[in-house]
Amino acid sequence: MQSSKVRPRFSYGLATVSDLKVRQVERTEKGRVMLRNLEIDGRLVTASRRFWRSFFTRFGIAENVFRYFSPEEVFSRISQQNSDDAFRFCIAEHAGGERETEGHLLAVTNVKRPVIRYHEIAELVERYGGQDVRYHEGLVISTHEPRGGSRSLQIGGDQFHDRFCLETPVDGYGHPRLFLSMLRLVCQNGMIGYAKAFRSDIPVGKQMNYCIARALESFDNGDGYAAIRQRFESSQNSWASVHECLQLGAVLDKAKREQQLTCDGLMGRFRNLAGDLSELYGLANLEALSDKRRRILPSKARVYDLINFASEVATHHALPEGAKRLQAHIGSLISDEYDLEGTAQGAPDFDAFFIEDASAGVRQSLN
Repeated sequence: MQSSKVRPRFSYGLATVSDLKVRQVERTEKGRVMLRNLEIDGRLVTASRRFWRSFFTRFGIAENVFRYFSPEEVFSRISQQNSDDAFRFCIAEHAGGERETEGHLLAVTNVKRPVIRYHEIAELVERYGGQDVRYHEGLVISTHEPRGGSRSLQIGGDQFHDRFCLETPVDGYGHPRLFLSMLRLVCQNGMIGYAKAFRSDIPVGKQMNYCIARALESFDNGDGYAAIRQRFESSQNSWASVHECLQLGAVLDKAKREQQLTCDGLMGRFRNLAGDLSELYGLANLEALSDKRRRILPSKARVYDLINFASEVATHHALPEGAKRLQAHIGSLISDEYDLEGTAQGAPDFDAFFIEDASAGVRQSLN
């Protein structure tokens, strides 16, 4: 996951729903309403998806309400019916921007909810040895060694180190969370278990610094790491099904369409890894197969290959949003039973890298 070289500045304020104005209403071809350009308390801002998720949560309304009512009608109705329509807002201000708006509007929260500021969490994770500290969309993400130290694990022919990731919101929306992680040493690929099975929420009170510091001091999850190890070992002995390959392919394709990948040729490289499935089974359209059929047909890759490919793209060849989706896909994959679990005999030597920069054509610019 790439980190931004320019750290944003954050400003916080209090407002009510009546202080919120939509400057432009956009509609997609499918009729979905897009509300990005806003004015809050007299300031021009660009609304993030995080803002709208928190807004809908704060006032208990559904996202599709703007399909049927104008923003002015919705805001007016909230103000009339809700005696407590005040909220705290957070704006990320990027220095040197050429945009006409003043910043990126992050989440809104109850004014009484505690919040930890960017400089506070940055100092805290540095004090506790945080590595690969980065910011994205209201979250500060850092990687840490568990309390028991950096244990080295042998899984098949590969060496891994235990890690965990701390994800801390600086806009007050949601709890700080810990995710189990594994670092593959041969290529420095980091796998983050973005799945409920590998997640721990940090309960917080008014002193968020103290709660997070206590978690960083004491966190270790031997059972969780043992579970990940078992899933990795099983993935080495399981052929990846057509269904599992199509799922990862869909995640990669969406990341490509949304320009979240920083390297060309990834889809072709993935097809080489999994095999030409259409040719393998003599079908022009694999989607024509039933879901049950796709789950019992093997590809030429093992599940472990899919995990390593996805983690390599997420670690080295994707922007933050795309990287998180790939990591979430890995977490979902390893938390469930594989379609063809235990069908491959023996664990061969796996490639360190699946993507060669020379053949893939790494772009010099991330734009």
